[in-house]
Parts: sequence; structure tokens; C-alpha cells
Amino acid sequence: MTMVRPVRALLFDLDGTLVDSETQTDEAISLVTARHGVAGFTLPHTETRGRTWAHVADTIRNRTSIGVDARKLAAELLECWNEATADVKPVPGSPAALHAATACGLKLGVVSSSPRSVIDSFLRKLGVSDCVDPQARIGADAIRNGKPDPEGFLLGARRLGVDPADTLVFEDS
Repeated sequence: MTMVRPVRALLFDLDGTLVDSETQTDEAISLVTARHGVAGFTLPHTETRGRTWAHVADTIRNRTSIGVDARKLAAELLECWNEATADVKPVPGSPAALHAATACGLKLGVVSSSPRSVIDSFLRKLGVSDCVDPQARIGADAIRNGKPDPEGFLLGARRLGVDPADTLVFEDS
């Protein structure tokens, strides 16, 4: 007989799962590269979705003549994206889903390729900060290996005090 383990925790991706911010990523890349003399530049979604700004900056530098330091370029991209997402909208139903999961006694965390500051800001804007354990808000700045590596999700489960096998992940990338 197979033993069914109950789900005790939920880990959510942020961008594209809880908030609709993916198009702003493309806009930020286009605007920043144009500022550096490369008009009309785009990247495929495989190079931007679920990726850190450091990865995006390195990819831009490898595919263009932009010679700006990668850290400076990543910071510029993040700043532009932060401005573009000032009025970020939730994915329909996401705030209600977080509130319902909390009401059911599930532990919640967020694992994102965005920095922790972005996670905190978006959760406030969505009105769900009280649903997500602050210790389980895992940004790219908290881990060594970004997605698709499971490091962030494993850290999220550990910080929630649950076995990863008892955790359900919601991810779009």
C-alpha cells in the first residue's frame, strides 16, 4: 500500500506566477540596451524568464558591443524594471489563493530569481505580506545557484521547517 504524504507547505515563484511582470522585463532590456547604443535588442524568453539580472546582463554583454561592467548593467536593468513594475498587477486569483492557503494552515514561501527586496515590495503591493513567512522569502541574493537548480526551493522548505517532499511548488518557468 502506498502512503500518501500531506502537503504542508507551498512555495511560489513570483514573477509570472503571483504578479504579472514578465513584459516589463522585456521593456527594461530594450530600454537599457538602447541607452547604450543598441536599439531594438531583445532576448529570447529562455534567457530572461526565471533568470537573475546578473545572468541577463552577462548575456547582453556576450551578444552585443555593450562594454559596461556586468554588475553595473544588472543594477541598471533592475532599476529600470523596478520603475516599470511600480504598478504591478497580480496574476488573477493569486492574492485570494495565498489567503485561502494560509486559512487552511499551510506554510507559504516565495522563491524568485528577483532580489529579496523585490519579493517584499510585491507582497506588500498585493496585500499578502502577512501570508508569507519572511524567512521563506528566497531571492536570488540568498542562493548560489539560480533556477532551474533546486537550491532556492530546498532552502525555502528548510526555512519553513518542512520536508521538501511535503511541499508543493508553483512555478511558471
